[in-house]
Amino acid sequence: MEKEVWMRDKYGQNGLARRIENARARMGRFAQDEDGAVFIFSLQVLIVLMVIGGIAIDFVRQDERRTLIQSSLDRAALAAANLDQTLDPALVAKDYLSTSGLDYLNIQPEVEEGAQKEYRRVSMTAQDDMPTIFGDLIGFGVKSFRSNTHAQAEESIGNVEISMVLDVSGSMGQTDSGSYYGVTKIASLRDAATNFTKKMFDNVQPPGAPAGRLSISIVPYNQQVSLGPDLASAYNLSTDHSYNTCADVQLQGFNSVSLPTSGLQRTMYGWSYDFVGQNMYVQKRISDSGENCYEHSYGDIMAFEDNQSDILNKISSLRAGGDTAIDIGARWGFALLDPSAKPAATALVEAGTISSDVADRPLPYPATGLSVDERSMKVMILMTDGQNTRSFSTRMQYRTGNSGLYSTVSSTSFNDDYTTMSKMYWFSQERQDLGEKPYYSFADRNWYAPEEIGDTTTKWVYGRYCTTDYWGRESCSYGWYQEKQFVHRDLNAIDWRTIWSKGWSLQYVIQTFLLPPRQRLDPEESVASIYDEMAISSMFSEKDRNLHDVCKAAKDKEIIVFTVAVDAPQSGKTALADCSSGPSYQYDVDSANLADAFSSIATQISTLRLTN
Repeated sequence: MEKEVWMRDKYGQNGLARRIENARARMGRFAQDEDGAVFIFSLQVLIVLMVIGGIAIDFVRQDERRTLIQSSLDRAALAAANLDQTLDPALVAKDYLSTSGLDYLNIQPEVEEGAQKEYRRVSMTAQDDMPTIFGDLIGFGVKSFRSNTHAQAEESIGNVEISMVLDVSGSMGQTDSGSYYGVTKIASLRDAATNFTKKMFDNVQPPGAPAGRLSISIVPYNQQVSLGPDLASAYNLSTDHSYNTCADVQLQGFNSVSLPTSGLQRTMYGWSYDFVGQNMYVQKRISDSGENCYEHSYGDIMAFEDNQSDILNKISSLRAGGDTAIDIGARWGFALLDPSAKPAATALVEAGTISSDVADRPLPYPATGLSVDERSMKVMILMTDGQNTRSFSTRMQYRTGNSGLYSTVSSTSFNDDYTTMSKMYWFSQERQDLGEKPYYSFADRNWYAPEEIGDTTTKWVYGRYCTTDYWGRESCSYGWYQEKQFVHRDLNAIDWRTIWSKGWSLQYVIQTFLLPPRQRLDPEESVASIYDEMAISSMFSEKDRNLHDVCKAAKDKEIIVFTVAVDAPQSGKTALADCSSGPSYQYDVDSANLADAFSSIATQISTLRLTN
């Protein structure tokens, strides 16, 4: 009673109820208050980020560890596959891995070797389980990350095919700018190629190794490539003439490395193309300015050869002369590495030109998956001291058959003297189609119908004849007098073979026999315009594009391309660099260092190939 009275005195009559009501109000405000909610969300996000970051750390650790293992396996495989070392390859690999701290992986190297130690292939596979730091802590149950790595290295001195495409143009006969003893570039090339050949035989075809492991083709080139009689027969060159053994490979295009072994068009003979500045000038005979196909035995291709002495003799015979067609040299170098050339090798074996040990050349490409005995590594070395210049030939329709020139004497009466030309005519199909007189006379530059072609002759006759004096008075008498008579002459067609037998340049024939009548038809005609119609030609930038295309086709086939620019101008260096298999396959040297470049290439050919 006293307590209740005290509460009423302190709070009033309803003090207790008010206190309860206030407490309820405070609890309501507390329930509706959102202060601190972001903090709770932040804690949740932080937990998620910690999970993701932890997993990322484990992934980074795994990738670093896998990279370390992969690089160690690669180096161990390379060391074990080295044919120069005589230790057990498996032990070499294991020792290398142990030194790298990877012996805990218990890797078992697999080693394959040829019976004659001509190749060695080392393969290794590693399976690594890396314990995770966060994978198991966060409740995912991921205790480790697994990674599989594999390495395989192979060094092979099995079958190796090499095409040495060597510039023998005229500039190669010049003295090396860095020589103190007057050594020519062609002499430096002979020495370099000789040392290269010896090193390749030492590495690939040592005594006791199975025969036919190494074959080398020598492809000398200037403005053309001369096949030589044996290889020309194997490729069945066209028979429209037999004055040389060059082929118009330009007609086959440059987007492929293969060439057909039948139906190749032989390069035209008996003319050349010359310039003074940018203007064509005309020389009468090929001997005045040089051949468009140098037909000399020292310049012939040597194909698929495995006899070291024969190769060295070929190299020692090389001489310099002519222009530069790097694209045509490369075209032949690649063609002799392509399996499509096998019929040519078979023909050379049957002719006794090469050994039966290389009758299966060219072998399949490396990427075929065949064994080392069934395939070969294919290498081309392309060398020049210059740049692409010019190559020329004549279209087939201007080689044989009717030339459009006629003679009233005989089909073989052809020359450039006035007496012979006065009996000659040129036929215009265009004028005949228009119903006009079609035959141009070189005697008086007039056009004639067939029935008007002939000679006016005189003869003495006896009889009555009449004369008229100055005043028109006629007087007649009997006696001897001269009578003029027109004698019709048949036209004899002159064959193109007869024309080219003179050994004249194409330009001289155009200027002397084709330009005069054609200019009567069209004053805009010129030696150059008619030349473009009759000739097959490629020059400068066009040849650079050709080289680019054929090199790309070869590299797509996994042919290894080394290039050597010897004192070459920038355009030549650029063209060769584009052709090569990469920066480490390019050599830019002076001829004093040419031997070092070829020696380095020989070393690279024999080095290891990391295949995976």
